[in-house]
Amino acid sequence: MDEQFLATAVTREGKVVQLTPVVSEHGGLITAVIPRAQLTVPRFETLLLESNLTTAKAGDEGYMFFPTNFYYGYALCRFDQKPDTLFKTWPAGMPVAGICGNRNAVMVHIQGEDFDSRFQVSCKHGVYSLSAHFKFDGDIPDEDVKVVYQMMPDATYVDMARAYRQYQLTYGGCVPLREKVLERETLRQAAEGLELRIRMGWKPIPTPVRHQNLKNEPPMKVTCDVATLHKIVDEMYRKGIKKAEICLVGWGPGGHDGRFPQQYPLDERYGTDAELRQFIAKAQRMGYQVVCHTVSCGAYEIADNFDRDLLTKKRDENGDLAPYIREHYKKDGLNGGEPYSLCAKTAFEHYMVKDMPVVRSYGFSGLHYNDELTAIIPEKCYDPNHPCSRKEARAYFRKQAHYLKMLFGGIQSEGYMDFMNDELDAILYVGVQSRLTHEMNPLFDEGIPFWQLVYHGIVLSNPTSQTVNYPIKEEYQHLKFLEYGGRPLMYFYSKFGEDRNWMGDDDLHCEDDDAIARSVEAIKRAYDEYEELKDLQYAFMENHEKLADNIYRTTFSDGTTITVNYNDLRYEIRRP
Repeated sequence: MDEQFLATAVTREGKVVQLTPVVSEHGGLITAVIPRAQLTVPRFETLLLESNLTTAKAGDEGYMFFPTNFYYGYALCRFDQKPDTLFKTWPAGMPVAGICGNRNAVMVHIQGEDFDSRFQVSCKHGVYSLSAHFKFDGDIPDEDVKVVYQMMPDATYVDMARAYRQYQLTYGGCVPLREKVLERETLRQAAEGLELRIRMGWKPIPTPVRHQNLKNEPPMKVTCDVATLHKIVDEMYRKGIKKAEICLVGWGPGGHDGRFPQQYPLDERYGTDAELRQFIAKAQRMGYQVVCHTVSCGAYEIADNFDRDLLTKKRDENGDLAPYIREHYKKDGLNGGEPYSLCAKTAFEHYMVKDMPVVRSYGFSGLHYNDELTAIIPEKCYDPNHPCSRKEARAYFRKQAHYLKMLFGGIQSEGYMDFMNDELDAILYVGVQSRLTHEMNPLFDEGIPFWQLVYHGIVLSNPTSQTVNYPIKEEYQHLKFLEYGGRPLMYFYSKFGEDRNWMGDDDLHCEDDDAIARSVEAIKRAYDEYEELKDLQYAFMENHEKLADNIYRTTFSDGTTITVNYNDLRYEIRRP
């Protein structure tokens, strides 16, 4: 059996080393383990675990499926003629992929060292392969590498999603939504109402000032003060919108992403703290939950509680410890300037337990939004004063989520980091792009709702950032929202900028009474539709099938089916 596996490691110096996996088989499960002891000397940069169980040839029946990244969600790749392509999935996302229809179908589940893992997918000379890839960066892994291959004859990606859902319900700590709401009324209210986000203000992005202080801070654009918040909820109530969760984005000093980790007080350009508390109390009396947007993973120099000693530290090109900035932020920065990464340990122990009770004292209650908590890789920190391995960072992310859930009554974030889903109540959006095409990658034939097949009925979600504000967008986004079983997400001033406008160009506005009325009309359309469909949030997604080109049917565990036709932009909902 060992000959079915090939483990290739590369040292920091570029030397290639072949390792020997320990392979066992039991009840249709083949487990390949590379003991941690094999990975201590020498220090390895990467490890690739290949298996002939997960290969196919061009022309074979079937497909493979795999997580791509935060932007594209899950992709399906058929075994037809494709150019030579190598693709590595997003690290630390969902550790499940599979191959179907070729010989025996196999679901691949990375269980050990999954936080340093990804999948490597390739087509080379007509041969397709799905492999487990690990990136250690020269560090000793925290645990054994373990990959489980579950043999599932004749299974589809739907069957594999159901199997993984059962695994998460049995071993992963996940609980069905219908059971969770019995203990938390805040979660029930959120599940049965739409999500409304209001971005109150922000500074320019890309930032014109990388190192901001109170003297050189760029001007902030104010779009919604407290007085305008009153107008919005008054109009919503007048229109008959009875349930909604309202999230205030950019409410703190400097607006959205303006001065984190400084979370409060209310920026004085919006009004006073007392006025904010009055608004929250009023909205709650009207039946609305009010929560806010906070960040615990980043820090700006302009913050009054900025402390360079508490940042994530990594080795620079000279081998010296230096504050870490994530690669995708290095070019333009963020609204607050240079976006340093905050060590997961210090974020929880120094900032969160001190600051979040103060935030709660404003009256916020519901599914508190903590930005990026399930959308970024928990980073290692090498600072000797607060060292933190990837495994420890992951544990601190979970601590943050659990703490916020207990404090506010619920927790939500964005993205689909799998290790968080037993703590998470809702995801702002699972991915970014609604359309997945060959142009994005030759291996992408179409997107599939694998995450939703696993977690619908467990975690509330909006499918993609493109389905935000779907009532005022092209009908395609509405159909995608229905196909993936979404919870509506409406957003005032979602547009971030021309170069990073991942939520689209169609926005809600509140600059005057007419704009508020038009925006609330759109919110009402989403609300009315959701009133008829909200019960589906308590159901599992049991099946997803392609009926014809661009025609799909989703079946829920209560027997409801939703059929979407992207050819002529129609849909049909059938109840049992």
